[in-house]
Amino acid sequence: MDPAPHQQPTVVGIPGVPAAPKLQIDKFADGGIVCLRLSGTIDEAFEGKKLAETLKAQTLVLDLGDIRKVSSFGIREWVDFINGVGKHSERIVLVECAPKIVDQLNMVANFAGNGRVYSFYAPYHCDYCDKDDRVLYQIDRDFEVIKSMKPPQRPCSQCGEMQYFNEDPITFFSYLAGAEKFELDPDVAAFLSAKLSYAVSDSARKLRIDKIIDGRTTFVRLGGDLEKSFPREKLAEGMEGVVIVDVAGIGKIEPAGAAEWRGFLQMVTPGVEALYLTGVQPTFLDKLTRPEDLGPKAQVLSFTLPYTCATCSTTAGQLIDVEEHFDLLKFATPPDLKCPDCKTALVCAAPEGLLTHLPTLPRPSNQGQPLTSDFKKLVAELRTRKIQVKKVATTVAEAAAQQKGGGVWLAFTAAAATVVLAGGAFFAYQSFIAKQPSRGPGRGKLTAASVEQRPAWITSDTSLAAYCSDLDGGGLQCVGVSGLSPTSDDGIDEAGDAALDAVAGAIASRIADPGWRTRVGNLFAQARQAKIAAADKDPNSVSARREVRDARRAVTKVLRATSGGAVPAAPSERYWEEYDNGSGSKQFIGFATYTLQPAEVKRLVETYKTPTEALGAKAMTVFPQLAWRYPELQRGAVLVSVDKGELRDLGLAPSYVVLEVGGRDIRDAAAFAQLATEEMTRLKAQGGTLAIEVQAGDGDPRVFSSQIKSDKPVDTPQSGGSGGRGGGDSGGRGGTGNVNVWDRYGGGKGGGREDPTQ
Repeated sequence: MDPAPHQQPTVVGIPGVPAAPKLQIDKFADGGIVCLRLSGTIDEAFEGKKLAETLKAQTLVLDLGDIRKVSSFGIREWVDFINGVGKHSERIVLVECAPKIVDQLNMVANFAGNGRVYSFYAPYHCDYCDKDDRVLYQIDRDFEVIKSMKPPQRPCSQCGEMQYFNEDPITFFSYLAGAEKFELDPDVAAFLSAKLSYAVSDSARKLRIDKIIDGRTTFVRLGGDLEKSFPREKLAEGMEGVVIVDVAGIGKIEPAGAAEWRGFLQMVTPGVEALYLTGVQPTFLDKLTRPEDLGPKAQVLSFTLPYTCATCSTTAGQLIDVEEHFDLLKFATPPDLKCPDCKTALVCAAPEGLLTHLPTLPRPSNQGQPLTSDFKKLVAELRTRKIQVKKVATTVAEAAAQQKGGGVWLAFTAAAATVVLAGGAFFAYQSFIAKQPSRGPGRGKLTAASVEQRPAWITSDTSLAAYCSDLDGGGLQCVGVSGLSPTSDDGIDEAGDAALDAVAGAIASRIADPGWRTRVGNLFAQARQAKIAAADKDPNSVSARREVRDARRAVTKVLRATSGGAVPAAPSERYWEEYDNGSGSKQFIGFATYTLQPAEVKRLVETYKTPTEALGAKAMTVFPQLAWRYPELQRGAVLVSVDKGELRDLGLAPSYVVLEVGGRDIRDAAAFAQLATEEMTRLKAQGGTLAIEVQAGDGDPRVFSSQIKSDKPVDTPQSGGSGGRGGGDSGGRGGTGNVNVWDRYGGGKGGGREDPTQ
């Protein structure tokens, strides 16, 4: 990965580090995004706390591809650093992690802090030419391979023969397999791919369009690559008044995309009063702001140029106001700016060819009149405004409809809904809900109801819907809707399970811990989404509905078994409707609502987010919605980290669900800590077999076991883990036995960084 020509790195100086440090840090910045590229050895000379104090960013990107070694003292300094920057950054993304970094992620709790790994290198080896390679994996593009822990062979870049993955895959992918799948935000993807030439998957570069209507002003925010799929007709339709387009998030510009953009400007020019471009990046400025590109109405309000600060050792994009600096720009001269941090004079790092284009930019105006201060304030406010979302309504149809749309994602704040990702599951947020919704289609004639007037707490009657509303003080009211049922009681029961599944989803959205989302929430999100989508795709499918109904019933059982009584024993209100479909048979739709007080909601959040520790591992109480993936699950504890200790030596890994220890059921996280400690204490005193049953991935539970020597000298051979129960995996895979975990990572072969494009 090489930086773009105008973004050559500068080296960050860290006080106390020798002139020739073992670790080099290059820093790049653009607006709220900061990228640090670390190369060399992380040891005690890396003063993590001091460096963290100098960094403030909305998004911090850490490139760890050239880390060759991390010492024991270096781990301490790194953890101080990652915890420190976590306090000053909204998001932390780790890219191109070297295998040595992956080792630390597997072994050291909180090594990534609240950061997320986007890409990493996996070691490969070719026996034919004895070549070591590193292959770049990305969490969005390669998620299924990572989760399966079965990396495929690949052709050798030197001889063409097949290379094999040169590590134990279960060990290497133990942390990454539990990571949450995510895509880079468009602005981050554009920064990394277009400005710093990092490998970013196609999906991360897809164009995103946000549109805000404010009076007679239409504001459009673009993010992603500009290519031939740019929807010029759809975007141009109905545009009028004053149009402001924020293009700061545009990444790469393909020739076909440039042509579509020019076509868009030609389409909107006749119908708009004025059209302004803001946040124009250097590539866009160079390719799409010539007089023939802008046409008679388009004007550039602001653009960015790269500047370097010698004192802060930072290369960063600086926003230039065209009207303010017009008298300098017309002479192809960049304005003199000072570093916003240290106030030192900055040096413009833009290439000469880009500067010679500046005199062609017109002075911004409003139909020949100078721009007003109120208009400038409006532009600044719109650029920072976030899309507002309101009431939660997790109806199947709404969420599924919003997820469709191919390569271009449009979110209109003037429309009814948008989609966000929270806690590993999709929630559709509506800005309004009808007071008296219509009866559902395909049900026939309404012939009876439990009460004359449908209750006000029912705001949607979509079959299988489940939705929640926040109450004053932090309380919660969740409503469930059944499908067509043979009796009113069946409908009420199904609706009650749907409401409790919604309760669990609302609790998940209140657990802000990224570790919980990675280790717990990620385990069930895909299974839940797939089953709901199947029922939504074919509402008449008996099997699809049964999958949803059975999963919700299983969620209810786990919730009641683990909530400690925080969930009411029965719905606060019930309602049913009877329909005649014309065949002479009656069908029923049930509705149920559960109301939780603020103290109950808080108690549930604490129950499922609070970890316990035992034998070098941390665990959290099994979350009810895990039953979407494991329908037989009723209780247990999810391992969220497994550090050096007996459980790691046994072969357990994060995201495993512990079901039994020594033949005794694990009810929750507290029971795990107590029983695991008691069992190990007993075995160390008496000797015997440590046996732990876990749910590891799909399929039957597995038992891991190992002989534990008593404190008295006993020559007892150690055994590996037993096979899976019920014939799973061809008799089950053997456990790892008491292997020294450090031996798995020593002595590995190195290898140069592979070209990510291969």
